[in-house]
Amino acid sequence: TSDRSQTSNTSSAAAASARPPLKIHSTAIVSERAVLTGSHPITIGERAVIHPFAHLRAEGGSVTISEYCTVDETAVVGLPAGESGDILLEKAVAVHSGAVVMGSRVGEGSEIGVKACIGKGAVVGQYATVAAAEAVEDRGEVGDFEVVFGGGRRRVDGLSKGSEDWRELRITSQRKMCKALESLVPDGGMKWRG
Repeated sequence: TSDRSQTSNTSSAAAASARPPLKIHSTAIVSERAVLTGSHPITIGERAVIHPFAHLRAEGGSVTISEYCTVDETAVVGLPAGESGDILLEKAVAVHSGAVVMGSRVGEGSEIGVKACIGKGAVVGQYATVAAAEAVEDRGEVGDFEVVFGGGRRRVDGLSKGSEDWRELRITSQRKMCKALESLVPDGGMKWRG
């Protein structure tokens, strides 16, 4: 029996460390020290930046990181084994250090703060902000332009809702951040693309 459990544990460890199917845009930066796991596809878009020690988990479903997204150190995006569902970060989303995103979608131009947690199946709208250390419950919803802050309180960000110029500025700012990170985060190159 111990031989059988040893084989099972070894197989589980091998499956967890197996490289998932990857589709990485040639301009994306994926640190050699990033962690990409699972058996479902991971897609990383144009000029996206995946920092060292960021973890993309495709164990429970596919993970799509769209163009101009950033996933910072120790942030986790995706579902563990035993859970199921796909994860989509739309264009120009920032996921900061230590945040956990298990929600099904984070809308364009949104920001997930340091150590914030987006629960399983939750949806975050466009240009929304989940502040540092805040949580969105499983299957919860954060509306477009909404800010979650201060122990779960919510408000609508009138500036982003009312100004197309401001929304374009937010996207432009995220693009510039990605451009600046090109020289700061070494690309893992052939580790991920080879």
